Amino acid sequence: MNKESLPLIIGLLLPILLVLIIMLNLYGINIFHYLRKIDIIYYLIILPFFLGFLVIIVKYARPN
Repeated sequence: MNKESLPLIIGLLLPILLVLIIMLNLYGINIFHYLRKIDIIYYLIILPFFLGFLVIIVKYARPN
């Protein structure tokens, strides 16, 4: 993956996700209500995997 592709992917997905959240909210589906119902232990289990994945992305995206 080259250096230009990651900002392009983020630039395309961010507006799509924002519009999706707004549309779901307009139709009466509140995503944040469902996220608050999840126990904190599941967030603590997923957080190290997410941070490790983020470190891998930064390591490979950084030029040598």
